Amino acid sequence: MPLIPKLSRPGYSPRDFLWWALTLALAFAGGALFAGVGMPAGWLSGALVATAVAALFGAPVGVESNVRVVTYVLLGTSMGSAITPETLHGLSTWPVTMVVLLVSVPVMMLAVTLYLEKVAGWDRRSAFFGAAPGALSTVLIMAESSGADTRRVVFSQSLRLFVLVALLPAALGGLGHQPAGTLPINPVVPDWTSFFLSIGVGVLGAFLAEKARFPGGTMVGAMLASGVVHGAGLIEGRLPDLLLIVSFVILGANSGSRFAGTKAQTLRRFFIDALGALVVAIAISVAFSALGAWLSGEPLAKVLVAYVPGALEAMTIMAFVLGLDPAFVAAHHLARFVGLALLIPVIARLFFGPPVAPVVSEDEAPPLDESEPKD
Repeated sequence: MPLIPKLSRPGYSPRDFLWWALTLALAFAGGALFAGVGMPAGWLSGALVATAVAALFGAPVGVESNVRVVTYVLLGTSMGSAITPETLHGLSTWPVTMVVLLVSVPVMMLAVTLYLEKVAGWDRRSAFFGAAPGALSTVLIMAESSGADTRRVVFSQSLRLFVLVALLPAALGGLGHQPAGTLPINPVVPDWTSFFLSIGVGVLGAFLAEKARFPGGTMVGAMLASGVVHGAGLIEGRLPDLLLIVSFVILGANSGSRFAGTKAQTLRRFFIDALGALVVAIAISVAFSALGAWLSGEPLAKVLVAYVPGALEAMTIMAFVLGLDPAFVAAHHLARFVGLALLIPVIARLFFGPPVAPVVSEDEAPPLDESEPKD
């Protein structure tokens, strides 16, 4: 996939541009609604749901390929900015629970992958990405570029996030924790120089990763380059919220558009499959959380929130709301996030080979977008 594809292609018509604009307008409306009512990952999930519903009703929704490439670079740069000298220090502060977490991730992925493939009957690529514990935006991008059935992955990942955010407070709220202090949030870049340096580093990393044919190069390359300079303290601050909101909305719109042509019966099957995978993942999380808490002496509730397969931002906020240690939870989710982002594309290429078209039956296969970026 070229980092900077041609900005015009034969066959684009005014109608194409109109539907791309309508897709983004619908996605922004859905994202604003979900964010407004406090849904987890609201801008991403709301955009995804809105465009998925439109696609299911036959609307020709979609996102132009050049826009996707820019979005991947922005998301990669943003992810890398989460790595600061303080968070790197935190990774070495809790060695026991970190080791147990690192052991739990492959066990969880293997168990959920086996369930989705052997019991639910998913193809192996889709089962692998559906089993990834967290890093939603990263997994969605990787799944698309690796030939997995994105609809299955969306169901598995989104359902897990929604259920965890809905049930964790009820499960842990009786422990008597009270919120205190303020949630530590990585500040925005302090000036225009830092902003353009961050963007430039991300673009350079994406370009070099593409040249080296690194799997998931556009996003992973931007993330690696950004993570190096932010982790070393050379650049401080994340990208402005507006850019991140736009990127999440576009990613959600792109993923939601993949539901075109999907039947209601297929959706029900996806839901049941994803619910079973969630039960397997949570059971493993609880088991390893109990082990980590016993070995380290940390409270079980604190370790459980750090181990559950949810999103970094959502689980860190959850820890704050429950009066747990946000730094502890964030450090563990960040360690898992970075590991997944780096290893998933490599493992996918080693075990699955080059990208292929998603494995779906003829009666439920959506139209293929041949302009979709590939590894």
